[in-house]
Amino acid sequence: MLTVRPTYGRAVAAMILSAACWGLATVASKGVLDYVPPFSLLVGQLGASVLFLWCVLLLLGRLPRFDRAARRASLAGLLEPGLAYAFGVYGLTLTSASNTSLIGTTEPLIILVIAWIFLGQRTGIQGVLAILTAMVGVVLVSVFGGEEGLRSSSSILGDGLEVLATGFAALYVIVTSRLVVQFSPVTLAALQQSVGLVFACTVWMVAVGFGAEELPSTLSPFVLLVVILSGIVQYAGAFWFYLYGLQVLPASFAGIFLALIPVFGITGATLFLGEGLSLVQLGGCLMVILAVIWFTRSRPVVQGDAAHTHLKPTEVTYE
Repeated sequence: MLTVRPTYGRAVAAMILSAACWGLATVASKGVLDYVPPFSLLVGQLGASVLFLWCVLLLLGRLPRFDRAARRASLAGLLEPGLAYAFGVYGLTLTSASNTSLIGTTEPLIILVIAWIFLGQRTGIQGVLAILTAMVGVVLVSVFGGEEGLRSSSSILGDGLEVLATGFAALYVIVTSRLVVQFSPVTLAALQQSVGLVFACTVWMVAVGFGAEELPSTLSPFVLLVVILSGIVQYAGAFWFYLYGLQVLPASFAGIFLALIPVFGITGATLFLGEGLSLVQLGGCLMVILAVIWFTRSRPVVQGDAAHTHLKPTEVTYE
């Protein structure tokens, strides 16, 4: 159980596991969308995750007090999973699971820029070059790879929604990096996802009320099981691991691990959904992997109060 403050190695391992959870769960979500409308899927998955997280807290005897600090921390759930997944799940119906995973690799760059502007975290040239290398891989895969390419307006719209989702997710990382010292990862995830669930239910009711989405008539036990398990993996597991690692790693450094999401996502999409994988896409994935390895070979050295929460600007360099 991830309940103690992690070492650097454990934080890195947790970040890799979070990327695996997000990437593979994206593939499962893409498959389930053939049977469950997008916002119904979001509510079902997020509901399963919230129930799981609160059960864990109950079993551990660590139910939080709903004081002012807890209420303020929970509001970050409006960014993610609220807005980020509302856009992301709907965009997933308009584009491929591979593109969805690969567009997510822009998040490290967005996090890097926001962390520099608002947290004062300045990443060295190695980090910048590594992220730019990963970005080249993203361009190779999402623009020049795949069967749809630039010819499908639906694909472009879907990719655009995924870009918006990625932006909200990046803002979430920055905001939450200041909260991880106040709450345990599972507590913070439960609080934020509860708010995200309320937001998702609101969006779902509006969509159903205006006829933009119909309730699924019947669901097979297998589909229902996939919804529940994918929700626990994609929300409870991924966020728990990521918040655990964020206790040690600065936001600008932790963001690079999100570039591993497409590695797991595109592998799962190829193996389980039968989506094609072009040589260009494969080359893009390899570039992302090499960039992450290059970036993480150096441990971050943070000058300031803490690696993850900042009362004054900090500088992140690499040895």
